[in-house]
Amino acid sequence: MKIKKFNVVELKNGNRATILEVLGSKYLAEIVNAYGITLNKKIITENEINKVIYSKKKRN
Repeated sequence: MKIKKFNVVELKNGNRATILEVLGSKYLAEIVNAYGITLNKKIITENEINKVIYSKKKRN
């Protein structure tokens, strides 16, 4: 799965995260709950990610 900076992903625990930095095979992410309340910022791995919810696409 290709994860890029500023993608919004759904985590396997039900929370969502915005990718702030790509660190090789790990990601610094801001974790939020289902109500949009920020829980914390932490390093996550691809194993914790269920799917990409939003990915910004380039415009021509």
